[in-house]
Parts: sequence; structure tokens; C-alpha cells
Amino acid sequence: MSELLSIMLNVISPIFIIIGVVVLISRRFHPDPRGLSTFLIYLFIPSLAFTGITQADLGGSNVLGLAAVAVTMSLVMSLVGLGVSRLLCFDRRLESAFVISILLVNAANYGIPLNRFAFGPDGERQAIIYYVMSVMVGNSLGVFFASRGTATVKEAVLNVLKVPITFAALAGLAVNLADITVPLPVERAIGVLGQASVPGMLALLGLKLAETHIRHIRWRPVLLATGIRLVIAPLIAFPLAMLLGLTGVTFQVAIVQSSMPTAVLANALATQFNADTEFTSATTLVSTLVSIITLSILIALLTA
Repeated sequence: MSELLSIMLNVISPIFIIIGVVVLISRRFHPDPRGLSTFLIYLFIPSLAFTGITQADLGGSNVLGLAAVAVTMSLVMSLVGLGVSRLLCFDRRLESAFVISILLVNAANYGIPLNRFAFGPDGERQAIIYYVMSVMVGNSLGVFFASRGTATVKEAVLNVLKVPITFAALAGLAVNLADITVPLPVERAIGVLGQASVPGMLALLGLKLAETHIRHIRWRPVLLATGIRLVIAPLIAFPLAMLLGLTGVTFQVAIVQSSMPTAVLANALATQFNADTEFTSATTLVSTLVSIITLSILIALLTA
């Protein structure tokens, strides 16, 4: 229990300190979040994806199992989000925000350190592999659904091709598998840009939360998305990981990473492609807060 409390204090509280400071600055100076979202989507996050994949150990026997869980969870959660949206007759803009809030999981700046604290250095390595695999599928689907809120299907597909996240991930995969040495100046430049992505995403969340008016939030879909992200997702991930034969730390990490709250990237994509940003901001905040409880219970069950 003390270890879980330590995780809450040392992993989650710094996130909310940053968000709180950004909210205060935003309400004082009123900066435009679209500029930051552009840099995140077209520069910082692709650099993080490239660096993460080039440095990941992709040679282990568990890679295929983790990859299968990450890819399958992205596809299944997209279908769940789309199905629930159609069943409840959400408008197209809310539907896009609802789907990406369920699809995009915070497996990076929250999931990686959490798995390290919970399962040690091996947990961190496995968490990075999961993140690498989820980036390639989840981010492409995220761009498609985010832009689909105000665009045709054809335009949404074209938007996927315009965003460099997937191409950066594929380039990193090629460099890793071919054991290519990236020139040192390029490697350092990309590394610095990648390091800017996490604080940039947290800053964007703070900017969007500063603009969010509680009275305008549609709480029913927010709570529904939070429940799907934090409760339904692990119920899907458990049998999937067992079916794929995952065991030990790999099994634990696959479940925890699949059960993380909504990623801050959802806010960046919603901002960039004019989906319902108030909804994504609220869902990211609520799911992150509630995850303190759900992830504590989940880790306790996995380590029992």
C-alpha cells in the first residue's frame, strides 16, 4: 500500500502541479493553444515516437504478444467508442471526441513511469515496447477520428497521411531493425525535440482546461468514456493477454498499459482538427483523477 501511495505522490501529483501552473498562466495571459498543438503534432510527438522506437529492445520473445495486445486494444476500443456513439446518437463532433478519448491511452508520460515503479526496470522496458506499438496504430486512428468530426472520410484519410507521427514511428522501426546509426547531430536534435513532447502535452492540457467551463460539459458522455477507458478496457485486456500466452511482468504491463486514462494527445488532436475539445479535456482530467483509484486496485490485484 505504501508503494502505491508513493506512486500516486511521485508520478501523478507532479502532473497536476504542472497543469495547475499552466491554468494560472493561461487565465492571466490567454495564449492560443492551437500554436502549441501544431508543434506537438508535427514536431515534438513524432520526435518522441522516433526516439522511443529506435531505443526500444524489439528482439525479445514477448514483443509479438505485446504488439498484438496494443494493436488489438486500439482497434477494439475504436469500435466500442464508435458503437456507443452511434447507439446514443452523438453528433459527429462529439462522436469524434468520444472515440479518441477512449482510443488514445496515456501509455507514455504516465504509463512508463508507473510501470517502472510497480514492476521495476523490466516493467519499464516492457511498457516502452507497448507504447511503441500503440503509437503506430492508435495515433493514426486518432488523427482519422479527430479530423472526421468536421471533415469527410476522404479528407480524414488524407489528414492521417499529412501527420508525421506514423511515418516517424515507421522510420524509427526501420532504423532499429536495420541497426542504422543516426548521425550524432541529428540524434541529439531529435532527442531534445522528443523530450519537449511530454511537458508540451501537459501544457496543452492545462491551456484547454483553463478554457473549459464546467457548466458546459456534458457529464454523462464524459463519465461513460471514463468508465470504458478505466473499467471496460482492462476487462477486455485480461482475456486477450491470457489468450496470447503472456505471463509474468509482460502480462502485468500489458494489462496496466491497456488500462491507462485518456492521453493528453487527445486534446492536441481535438484542438488541431476542431473536435469537441471541452469534452476531451474533461475526459482526460476526470479519467486521470479516477485512475488513481482504478490503477491502484489493478496493480494490487496483479501483484497479489
